[in-house]
Amino acid sequence: MKVAGFFTKRGMASLAMIFTVAGASLPSVASASIITFDFTGRLTVVDPYGNLFNNTNNGGWQTPIAASLTYDTNIGVTSSTLNVSIGDWFGVPAYVHDITASSMTGNIINAQYLGDWNGNNDMPALVQWDATGLINAIGYGLQVGDKLSGNSLYRDYNNDHVYDPSELLTSNLGSATPYSDLIVSDYGIPPQVYAPLAATSASQGFTAGPFTGVVAYFDIGSGNSMYVTSVSAVPVPAAVWLFGSGLLGLIGVARRKAS
Repeated sequence: MKVAGFFTKRGMASLAMIFTVAGASLPSVASASIITFDFTGRLTVVDPYGNLFNNTNNGGWQTPIAASLTYDTNIGVTSSTLNVSIGDWFGVPAYVHDITASSMTGNIINAQYLGDWNGNNDMPALVQWDATGLINAIGYGLQVGDKLSGNSLYRDYNNDHVYDPSELLTSNLGSATPYSDLIVSDYGIPPQVYAPLAATSASQGFTAGPFTGVVAYFDIGSGNSMYVTSVSAVPVPAAVWLFGSGLLGLIGVARRKAS
């Protein structure tokens, strides 16, 4: 019986070498890093006509937000504990929760979230972030205790939770300017300038329910901070090892039949 392709002597030797090298290197290779942040930021809410909501119950035109999120270096924001009151709308509080990434292209993250209001629960909404600042910060090899603020990255070398000028790694992360800056400027509100996760003009807001067309721009780490609370590597799945050893076994069987 003649076996073609890789089941020639040369092909089998080459493939065996590939798996030998891969097997030797796999333990040190991670497919992704999972990074958890505690963050602060600002929320800007705009009606379908582009008018800014005055969120008087939360101190004015913009709502301070603070929560945590998990970021997967492969797919973007995977979860957020964000549960924010975005004002007393028509006499009833509104809440936003469960932000997760739906897709990521380059530095752009498209995410979805849910809103609750007056018995209308889990209303779907969409936000888009320019994550340039965050992605560039990840390139520095983020560690627990690192702080992202606007366009800057700090490393708390002495673990005193005070970020001195000597602990500044860079002040040029390339963070984007939030789109909401253009909106609030018409109201005489100071701009945020930079955000590691800056909501863009492509944010669609609520796509169903009584708030259809209302857009909530979530700007994370803008004029505020993202603190790294944990970093963990995700190893290559064990299935890769099983696939490699199984394929080598099949090659051995094929070789015996061929001879």
